[in-house]
Parts: sequence; structure tokens; C-alpha cells
Amino acid sequence: MAMNELLTIVTLWLIVPGLHSQMDDINRCVYEVNERDLVANCSSGNLTAVPQGFVKNVTVIDLTMNKITSIGKMSFPYRLKVHTLSLHQNLLTHLDEGSLKNLPELSKLDLGRNRINFTLLPTGLFRGLPLKRLLMSNMSGILNAEYPEDTFLDLHQLQELSIDAPPNPTFGVGFLNMTNLQTLTISFCEKESLNTSAFEVFQKFNLSAFQINACDKGQVDENITDIFPNLDILDIRDTVGTDLPKRLMSLKNYENSSMQRVSFIKNVGGDKDPTEQCNMLTKNVTRYLITMCVSEVYLIGNKIRIIDRGTLIQPPFSECLRFLDLSHNMILDEYGILETLYFYPNLVLFHFEQFLEDLKQAYHEVFHFYDASSIFQDKIETVWPPQNPETCLFTVGAEKRDNEVIPPNESSKRGIYILLFPRNLTSLYFAPALKPFANIEHNLGFFGTEKWSKVRFSNCSVRAKNVKFFGLENLQSLEISGNGFTELPTTFMKSFPNIQNLSLNHITHGFRKISENIDSVLGHLEHLENLQLLGNGLSDLPRNVENLTNIKLIDVSYNSIKELSVETRTRLDAMAQKKNVWVNLRGNVLSCGCDSLEFILWSMDSKVNFADDKHYTCRNDNGTIIHVTDIAHSFMKIWRECISLFSLLFSICLVFLFLLGVSLSLHIARNINLIKRWSVRWLGLDFQRHFKYDVFVYYSSKEDPQWVCSTLRQKLEDERELRLCIPERDFDPGVYTCEEVLGAINQSWKTIIYLTQTFLEDELCSFRLSSAIYVGENLTSDRFIILYSDAVFRHPLPSIINQLLDKDNRFPIERFHESSLWDQLHSRILCKD
Repeated sequence: MAMNELLTIVTLWLIVPGLHSQMDDINRCVYEVNERDLVANCSSGNLTAVPQGFVKNVTVIDLTMNKITSIGKMSFPYRLKVHTLSLHQNLLTHLDEGSLKNLPELSKLDLGRNRINFTLLPTGLFRGLPLKRLLMSNMSGILNAEYPEDTFLDLHQLQELSIDAPPNPTFGVGFLNMTNLQTLTISFCEKESLNTSAFEVFQKFNLSAFQINACDKGQVDENITDIFPNLDILDIRDTVGTDLPKRLMSLKNYENSSMQRVSFIKNVGGDKDPTEQCNMLTKNVTRYLITMCVSEVYLIGNKIRIIDRGTLIQPPFSECLRFLDLSHNMILDEYGILETLYFYPNLVLFHFEQFLEDLKQAYHEVFHFYDASSIFQDKIETVWPPQNPETCLFTVGAEKRDNEVIPPNESSKRGIYILLFPRNLTSLYFAPALKPFANIEHNLGFFGTEKWSKVRFSNCSVRAKNVKFFGLENLQSLEISGNGFTELPTTFMKSFPNIQNLSLNHITHGFRKISENIDSVLGHLEHLENLQLLGNGLSDLPRNVENLTNIKLIDVSYNSIKELSVETRTRLDAMAQKKNVWVNLRGNVLSCGCDSLEFILWSMDSKVNFADDKHYTCRNDNGTIIHVTDIAHSFMKIWRECISLFSLLFSICLVFLFLLGVSLSLHIARNINLIKRWSVRWLGLDFQRHFKYDVFVYYSSKEDPQWVCSTLRQKLEDERELRLCIPERDFDPGVYTCEEVLGAINQSWKTIIYLTQTFLEDELCSFRLSSAIYVGENLTSDRFIILYSDAVFRHPLPSIINQLLDKDNRFPIERFHESSLWDQLHSRILCKD
């Protein structure tokens, strides 16, 4: 008996410290509620073990991107209703048998990007689990040619499997029970060959989606799909040894069939020098594809040089196609592709992007599977290539309208060039490597564009005459940046009567005439609300821009504006009296020297709103760059520097009055915060902006600051952009005196008191707070917010806390998993006392 008690004590001594640490880890998790689930977001928390203490009704646990090394039997010590668990991108090496038994409703599990040794997966790991999605690819652990068969025998309900394939893989009898399998995703990152024999076990299943990523290393047999005749999605990417023509010829078994997607991305042949490879899409190569009814086709990065005219515009292929992507090939006739879109009547999305690196065969992007990267992605989608904002770009966005407005037929007018587009096209991204667009010298007619709401045509260095566009009357947003005008575009702008957002950024030619004639160029745009004029070398706002009828935002970021002229400020003030107006001066190096003091004061007092004002900078007379938030605090210093000579002479005259006024000065110094507060209120200024901090967080020095420094700081400082003063971070090390506390309270708009059992037990903590409040002036309960734990009300509270308690200024710590309580706390902090 004594021996058993000793063993129990030793066991508890070994286990309890670890459990205590894991209980603390739960504080790094944030609970989020959506329409269906209660989500415990513990991602990127630097966790080394599964946290303990999840609420029992949690349904989704996200442990992505941590440092968890193993999942043991006590990782989930009690039953949970979790249906989705992500352990993606950790340091997992093994999972113990029975480690998931307390998750009986688990249907989605992501173990991808770990270090699991497949050969050590225990038998019965998935027993009793209703798993439907299992992602376990991109592992860096040891994997032999055979999988542990017994481990996979229990996956009767599995519908999607993502898994790594070793050299010469064998999917044996352990996979025979996956009779409900619909989607199979294979990651084959070996310099070997993958052939049909590896997948014979899956031949008995009715697979609808088959995806292979060979990581630019593996060779995939061109007849790999012969054993899957009923596929709806076929995706083979990043392979070597088999080029695109062979892949297209392998569609013979799908002749005259219907599919959702055919995706051949970066399939490169291995016989030629990579720098000499190029492919041609001919009617012979595509003879099977054009017989198919395919909704989505992605032929990205396949070194296509030429597409024979008429190759891909034959029915039924052309009539079924909804998504088409031909990006990152070597196509020279880029504009010719745009002209063929009309022959796809049901096309919804077209994506085409080429860089000069593509034409030089120097583009090495690897295109990963989107759906295999996250257990939280329900739909099987593909990844768009990265976008280069500096390239020539023509994009279109559209919205659904119940009643389509068909523009009048303009085809009878002479001198009009016609551009035809499918009426269902809602997304167009066209970024050519060369320059297919000529200067616009004639009227243009757009047809099939009734649903278009947004057009961006940028960085193509095209110059346009004062021409007319027809067919874009419904447009709401237009960007024509990086281009120019040879004539004043008065007629051109009348082509877009319903425009709400207009961007004329980096205009290469003719912008000066536009800025001098804003009334005649844009005055007819009655619906225009947002005008962007970035990067045009402006030194002031264009004259009369404020006269635009419904203008709300004038964005002149990244120009050469040092200050707004007196005339401009007067016009803006008059405009601000009538409506809410915003001006964005970000990226302009403003002047805050002696000659600009009036402008600085105006910017602080004017009713004009300044967008992105936290990112403004200015240069003083010494050439020093000052952040805009420092201008208000440093105004007196700037003022003294500007009138230094006058100040010197004046100070000599006042030296004899100094002794007489010393007592008065001391009195003012003692009450400086009260005087400052009264003065700012009397002047009608916003008082909160004159504080160094928005919130000072006061807690016991014996308190564990983890919750304050992580959760509270993240919710208020990172997400809601408040300025926090946290003693652990902002006080000098080892300095936590009454004077420091008083200074922090006086420099903060509001003070949060973190009231816990530790606070009550720390008499010095209460003494500091009492001393600071009694010494301070005008410190009412409105300036304090109390975050309390329920346990503190079971004990007598210090008298100073009772004085500060109010029904509107206290918040329970236990309820801060509710996002609405954070919003209430944020509103309380911002309200005026």
C-alpha cells in the first residue's frame, strides 16, 4: 500500500508541472464564432504540445504552424465535439494509438507538412472515427515503398485523401476499404516515374477527382488516367518527361465526355534542352479536348508558343467552357487570344498573364494545390499565379444585375473599332508581356459588356486621343493609370456617365491639362465619389476639384505636395461645411518648418478629414523627418526654433519678472494636466489625440502578465490600433513607483485596472493606485475601466476600488471569449468622459 502511494506521488510530481504548462497554453487560443462552428484558433502560437482546457462544445481546433512534436493518449483527455482538426505545419513525428479516440465526431483531419514517419503509424489510429477528409502530404519523415496497411483499414467513410507517394509506391490492401473515396491527391516529389500500376487498388472506386503534383522532379506516365474513366476533375502539374501535347493526347479515353476541370500545369518534356522547348496547340493535338464539355481549363506554364487559329473555339468545347487560364506560356500573339473570347458564349472567367521571364523560359514558379493546403477549404479550387502590379494590365470585374441595360446599337457609326466579349464574362485578367495595345486614335465599341462594373487598364504606356467609348455606360469603377492622353479627354470621360471611382494615377502624358481643366473633364460625372491622382507630380490639389458634385475622397498620395496653399485650404474648409470630405496626403513629404506653421495648425483644427494620416511624414528646416503624430506633441519645439532670436530677446526682458512669477509657475506646474485638459476642451479640440497613450493597463507587479501582453494587447493594439501603455513593456526595468503610475495615468486617455485575486493580495499595488489618484487632479471614475474576475467579489475590496466602480466601467474577464465584449470595451475606451 505504501509503495502504491509512493508511485502515485512520484507520477503526480512528474505530470502536474507539464499539465500546468499546457493549461497555460490554452490562453494563446482565441475562440471565434461563425454561423456553424465554435472555432479555437491556436495557430502560430509557438505551442510545443496540444493545449489543455478546450471548452466541450468546441467544433473546430486550428493548431496550424506550431511546434508540436507528438500526439499522445492524453493530448485530448476528454470527449469533444470536434469535427475539424488541423495540425498542419508542425514538427509531428508520431501519433500514439488511441490518441484521437476522444474525438468521435472528427470528419476532417490535416496532418500535412510534418515529420511523421509513415512506417510508425499505429494500427487502429483512425478506428471509430468518421473521417471524410484526410490530408497528410508534404511530409519530411521516412517513407518506404509500402504504407502500413493496417492503419488505413478503418477509413470506410473517407471521401478525400491527400498523401505522399514514395519511389515506386504500392497502395496495397489497406486502401481497399476506402469505398467512398472521391478525391485522390498525390504529392510525388521523387526523381522517379509514377505509372498506372501504383493506383490499381483505386480502380475499383468511382473517383471523381484525381490530382498529382510532381514538384518539378517526378515523371508521371502519360497514360496514368486510363484506369479512372469517370473523372470530373483531372489535375496534373509540375511534372517532367511528358510535355503538354502528350498530356492532351492522353484525353482519348475522355472523348465526348463531360468534366468540371482539366488542368495541365507546367508539364515539361525531358528530351530537349529546357531553354529550347516550346509547344504548339494544333487541331490534331487538341482533337480529343474539343470533343469534351469541360467547364474549367488551366494550361499554365506549358511553354505554349503558338495556338493555331480556330483550334479551341469548336463546339462542344467552346460552348461549355466557363473558366480559362493560359498564363505563363510563351505565346507571341497575345492580343489574338483576347479577340477569341467572344467564341466562348458561356465564359465567366479568363486569366492570362505573361512575363518577359516566360518568353525567355526563365520562369520557375511551382503551382501547388489550393485545396490540399488547408482543411478549412471546402471547395476544390486552383491557385492564381502571383500578380505583378508593374506589368501592363487589363482587368474586368462584373456584378450580377436582374435587369440588364442593353446599350444602343452603335455598330452603324463609322470609324468605330469593335471589341466583342461573352455576355457572361464577369472576371477578366489580361497581363501581356509584350505591348499588344496600340495608341487609341479611333472610337471603340465594347459589346457583351453590360454587366461590367469595374475596368482597370494600367501601365501599358498607351496614349489616347479624345475619343468615345461605347458599351461601358454601366461602369462604376475605372482605372487608366500608367497611360496618357494626347488631347484633353472631355469626350472620353463622357463615355462613363455612371462612374463612382476613378483612378488617374501615374499619367504619362497630358495630366497637366487635365488638372487645369478639372471642371470640363470631370464636371459632368455626377456620381463620382472617389478620385485618385497618385504619382502625378502635383504640388497642390487641382483647382476646382472640390466642385465635383458628389466627391467624397480626393487621393493625391505620392505626389510632391509640401503643403496645401491658403486658397486650397479655404476652398476645402468651405466644402467641409457642406459635406464630409476626405483628403489623402500619404507619401508626400510635407513641410513642418517655420514657413508651414500655419498649415500645421490648420491640419490639426480643420474639419477636413485626412485619410491614412497615421502614415504621414514631414521635414523640418533641419532636414529631419518627423512622423505626423509627433507634430502635435512637438509643436512648441518647432515654434521655439522658428522664433529663436525673438525668444532670446524677449526672455532677457522677462528675466526680471521670473522671480515674481515663480510661485505662480510652481502652482501651474502642479496642475498642468488639469489646465491642459480645460484649455483643450475650451478650444473645442479632440482631447484624446493629445494623449501619448489611449490606454494605461495597471495590474499587480506579482501578476502573470501573459494575458495582458498577448490577448489584451492583440485585441486592442494590433486589431483596433489603440496605443497601450503596459508596465511590463513600457516602464524602465525595475521601476514601478507611484510617480511612474501617476505619470502613465496622466498621459493616457483611459486607465484599465486588471483586478484579480493577486491584485487584492498585493497591498503595495493598491497603495500605488490610491496615492496616484489622490495626488492627481480631476481623476474621476469615467477615466477608469475595471476588468475583473468573478472571484474578487467574494472578498472585501479596497476602498479606492469601491470609489471607482461604476455599472458602466466594469467588464468580466471570463466573458472575453465573446467578440462583442471586445467591441463594447473598445467603445468604452473611445467615449468621452
